[in-house]
Amino acid sequence: MIRGEKMNGNNNHTALIPSEDITKEAGNRVSPKSARKGEPLLHMTDDMRRLSTPWAISMVRAQQIESFDLPAGVILDAAVGSGAQLIALANELKRPALGVELDGNIAVLCAANMHSASDTEEMQRTLDRVIIGDSSDAEGAITTYWNSLMKSGIRAHPPIAMLHLDPARPRDAQNHHVDEMKPSLMSVLKSWNEYLQTGPRGPAVLLDLSPRLGEEQQGMIEAIVETVFPGAPKTWEWLSQGGGRVDRLSLWIGAISSKDERRCIRMGTKNIIAKIEGKKKNSKVETLSKPPPFGAYISIIDPALIQSGLQEKWISKAVKEGTGHSWLRIEGRRPLLIHTDSLIDNDEINGFVVSTGEIVQHRLTPPELDNISQIASAASRNNIGKITLRCSLDPEIQPTLQRRLDKALRDVDGAKSYMIDVDLERGSGSHKLYVICKES
Repeated sequence: MIRGEKMNGNNNHTALIPSEDITKEAGNRVSPKSARKGEPLLHMTDDMRRLSTPWAISMVRAQQIESFDLPAGVILDAAVGSGAQLIALANELKRPALGVELDGNIAVLCAANMHSASDTEEMQRTLDRVIIGDSSDAEGAITTYWNSLMKSGIRAHPPIAMLHLDPARPRDAQNHHVDEMKPSLMSVLKSWNEYLQTGPRGPAVLLDLSPRLGEEQQGMIEAIVETVFPGAPKTWEWLSQGGGRVDRLSLWIGAISSKDERRCIRMGTKNIIAKIEGKKKNSKVETLSKPPPFGAYISIIDPALIQSGLQEKWISKAVKEGTGHSWLRIEGRRPLLIHTDSLIDNDEINGFVVSTGEIVQHRLTPPELDNISQIASAASRNNIGKITLRCSLDPEIQPTLQRRLDKALRDVDGAKSYMIDVDLERGSGSHKLYVICKES
């Protein structure tokens, strides 16, 4: 049984020191696993693994923060969980790590992860601690931390160089509210404010938030931050891993904010593929009254770019001068851009493009089980050997349709393409047109 250091009778916080003993105890509770080859072995329950920031994202964030001039002190994670993000930050920035976790079992696993995944050769590792307790009580937590250091023979009272907070929120909700976050943003930020090192641009704070926060909720968070850190610059960051959604939404405050108010990042397996920064600008959506012309291009754009509000900044770099272009759709998982010429070909542009291709076919009817052979025959005549269904279909039948289409085209040595649906407005009302685009 692991016993932490309880420092006094009036303090409900307990300090855990990352160690070999605590790692053995954690192994008795949960076997360590690596999410991907080359990533550290971490002790996590299934629930922790679902909620934990992926290691690749944790490392990319740490590398981003490394470029900023942080003051001396400790990296604090006020809702540390598995510790993955804190470990990445501490390793990359060569700083001591302090985690606060309300759940005692999770705290033990976190302390074990900090011991096994950190560079034990580094001197600052002797300052690492996990505090069991309420992170809204900064005085109690940091007093417990300092007393634990003193008990270990370390006569130091290191301040907090940076605060990271990833509060828990309800699962499976379509939308999240500020009031649902645990611990409370306001209480944690206010409580730790006096212990944060502050430079010319304010304290260094990273808030990891729900990607399902709407604009109104984002505004409420900005109001909380402004109340606690008046005048501190802020940068919102939308991060996508290419799955047709925003995977991470975060707010970078003070010393780690950029010169721009918004940033969108497209992540690959381990690294940033593309990045764009700027100010939000609204886009106008055009409604087609007739089928789009053959030879024009339609591109499916990463929805994270749209949610960031930086799509017009991206377009200014993505299309050649004189290229006509219009948004056909900016809602949902498949925003559509139609343009007269192909997009400029470079990584910063391509990173936010799901698919792009030239219009080669129109269809008035959706793909169905009884017309797959017709679709395949028409495709083969256009030298198309693969059609990926990216149109709105019943999710129950879409996999079956895709398999049958793949089978029907398996002997055709042709180009790749995709099928999308666009809305047409006619005098009699609106209807869908199904368009096949040959990939560039």
